[in-house]
Amino acid sequence: MRNAAYVPVSLQEKGARALKDIAIYRLQRVEKALERLGTAVGRLETAASALDVGAGEQKEAPEEGEQFNLIQAELDAIKADYKQLHSAASQVADRLDDKIELLANAAQSASS
Repeated sequence: MRNAAYVPVSLQEKGARALKDIAIYRLQRVEKALERLGTAVGRLETAASALDVGAGEQKEAPEEGEQFNLIQAELDAIKADYKQLHSAASQVADRLDDKIELLANAAQSASS
């Protein structure tokens, strides 16, 4: 049976600092992806609102109205994906913090 505080020797040698650096790097990549996704959502919202304003100023052909509805549906789907990704990134960050703390405590207790 494995002890909950067990830390492999290879990780003990690297120490908690190296693990924290790896976790920070991964979290930064997730944050950058969220930032890029947020920028894309903003651009889509701008495009959708421009289409909406343009549609109000002139009478549109039926295809243009359908195109706007398709773009709006795609924007709504992207927003939902963004919310899920943001939620997942927050959960990942919390879990990483918890695991880093556990490993740091285990490394300290193993070294004493």
